[in-house]
Amino acid sequence: MGMIAACGLDCSSCPAYLDRNTTDRGLLETVAAEWSAQLHQEIKPEDVPCDGCKLVGEERLSPYCHTCAIRKCAHGNGYVTCAECDKFDECAIIQKFITETPSVGPTLASLREH
Repeated sequence: MGMIAACGLDCSSCPAYLDRNTTDRGLLETVAAEWSAQLHQEIKPEDVPCDGCKLVGEERLSPYCHTCAIRKCAHGNGYVTCAECDKFDECAIIQKFITETPSVGPTLASLREH
């Protein structure tokens, strides 16, 4: 597994993480345009580079990760991922996310086993 976000997504497969050190302005503009359309908000190319969800500070988090309720909850409660939380099975927020993003389910299940 790569760098797993609080929600179970793999940061190391995200364009923001992969391109965090790029100087290719065109690439950043392409990602920013795609995300702006998906998230219905303006994302600037300079906002794309992200050092991953596990980042302690928030200087280089993508705009979505910066405001992510799942990340804020997990980290606010001292967890790296939701898999560590005793309320995981009852948590409406993470269960909804798993339903919407089924790829995170197996990742979080695997982390819960350890």
